[in-house]
Amino acid sequence: MAKKHLEPVCEIIAAEQTPLLTFLSYHNSPLLAAGGSFLTFALPEFRSINYGFPSFWVAMSISPNLTIGANVIGSHWIDDNIQTIGPFLNTVWGTQEKSMNAGFHFHNLKGPDDFHLTDVSFDVSRISRSPKWILGYGVTAHYFKTYLHVTDHQDSTQNYKLTTDLNCLFFRYGIYRRIGKTMQLGGEFFLTTGNFISNFNVTFNF
Repeated sequence: MAKKHLEPVCEIIAAEQTPLLTFLSYHNSPLLAAGGSFLTFALPEFRSINYGFPSFWVAMSISPNLTIGANVIGSHWIDDNIQTIGPFLNTVWGTQEKSMNAGFHFHNLKGPDDFHLTDVSFDVSRISRSPKWILGYGVTAHYFKTYLHVTDHQDSTQNYKLTTDLNCLFFRYGIYRRIGKTMQLGGEFFLTTGNFISNFNVTFNF
């Protein structure tokens, strides 16, 4: 029962925790970038855990084909504030115009009274860049370990800590429009067996 209740929420959180496509392609020059996701929602039920708390990202290139970064997320779910933070590592082969990308990211989620969450994720994507557009698609796999806090109603002082494994696989698509030399504006879409999730993103290169 808990697994069914948490699964759609975890999928929205996972979409927020997936590194943005604009950070992941091959870089001919050193990259220092920042960005954020400012709106995330999921269908078929119109729901969002993220209002008033955007997701912030930073990234930098170690070499033309290796990028590291991290993000911080603050979200609201029921009566709890959710905080999650984690790094990512991405490697690239190809060119700046067309590249294949493979990445790893890890997140810990704290805040809710009812559960905590650890997310280990792997991402493979393909990105195409033109002077005005950035297009990408790929697959992202998330492996969750959730820690549930359960109270015995007959003895309110006694808490039980349960663990539940949740996995989800996203098919991922993204489109961004270049605005000037440093700004990219667009969205990404995540399709699972039970949800369609989208977010709206803004990124900057320095």
